[in-house]
Amino acid sequence: MPKSVQPNALMCYVLYFQNLQSQMTEFEASAEPLQDWVNSTEARVQESSARLHDLPAKKQELSKLQVEYYTQQGSVWGSLITDS
Repeated sequence: MPKSVQPNALMCYVLYFQNLQSQMTEFEASAEPLQDWVNSTEARVQESSARLHDLPAKKQELSKLQVEYYTQQGSVWGSLITDS
């Protein structure tokens, strides 16, 4: 392989990895709202579980969380689709 090809190949690799790094940064930024939603949902579920000791209260809390989930799911997925 001629010596003049090696620097070009190296430059191609550098550009390729810079592009991958850029894509990863964009992916992480786009996933941030979803991760925030997952974290807040997890916290709410843990808080509600700690407060409940009887079955009727658990059923009522489950209904409440399901409503919150479907309400927020629409807004989270909607923002991810419109941001794409």
